[in-house]
Amino acid sequence: MSDTNRPTSDATGAARDTAEKMTDAAVRAGDEARDAATAAAKKVGDAAKDARGAADSAVDAAKNAASDAIDAAKDSAEGLVDGVKSAASQVKEAGSDAFDAAQAQAQQAYTAGRDLFDDGTGYVKARYRENPGLVIAVGAAAVVALALVIRGLGRR
Repeated sequence: MSDTNRPTSDATGAARDTAEKMTDAAVRAGDEARDAATAAAKKVGDAAKDARGAADSAVDAAKNAASDAIDAAKDSAEGLVDGVKSAASQVKEAGSDAFDAAQAQAQQAYTAGRDLFDDGTGYVKARYRENPGLVIAVGAAAVVALALVIRGLGRR
C-alpha cells in the first residue's frame, strides 16, 4: 500500500469506527430506554394491583359496616377515604420513581453517545486539518454509500 493510500485508509477506518460506535451507542440507548419503560410499566402495574386490592378490601369493609350500623358505616367511609388516598399516593410515587429512573437512564445513554460522537468528531477534525480534500472525499463516499444502503432497503 502506498503512503497516499494510508491516510485515506485511516480516515475511512476512522469513519467506519465512528459509525460503528454511534450504532452501538444507539442500540444501547434503545435497549436502556426499552428496559426503563418495561420497569416503569411493571411498577405502575404493581401499584394498580395494590390499588385494586385496597379498593376491594375497602368495598368489603363498607358492606360489613353498613350491615352493622350507621355509625360503623361512617367509620368505614373514613377508612375507605384514607385507603384510597394511600393507594393513590402509592401509584403516584411508583410512577414518579419509574419516570425518574427512565430519565436518568436516558440521560446516561445520551451522555455516552455524545462522548463517542465527540471522540469521532475530534479525529475527523484533526484529519481535516492535515488533508481537507481527503476528508471531503471520504465524507462524500460515505454519503453515497449511505444513499445506496437506503435505496437497497427501500427496495425490500
